[in-house]
Amino acid sequence: MIRSATSKPMDLGSLDSDMRSLGGLGAPKSSTGNAIGDDGKAQFLDLLKEGIADVNKGMRESDKASMDLATGKSSNIHQTMLAVTKAELGFNMMVQLRNKAIEAYQDVMRMQV
Repeated sequence: MIRSATSKPMDLGSLDSDMRSLGGLGAPKSSTGNAIGDDGKAQFLDLLKEGIADVNKGMRESDKASMDLATGKSSNIHQTMLAVTKAELGFNMMVQLRNKAIEAYQDVMRMQV
């Protein structure tokens, strides 16, 4: 059981269902086509791959919107700025995830056995 910032106990199962209902996210697909791994847990690698693909898609959409605005195909600067900002936020999130993963790895490597 994990304790939240308000120090009341938090159940991971209810947290997962709450997050899915808020975000409208479907269950992640594993390499076998199942949404859940053999042990009943979502596969971390599949979630990571999906996140990277989403960030990459956002970056491509941002580039396209910027090029359309620069070449005159589009005159809607608001949509372009929204696409660029979404791509930037997604990229920054992935950088922070990478930093946290490296920090966790370094913490494990510093542990004495």
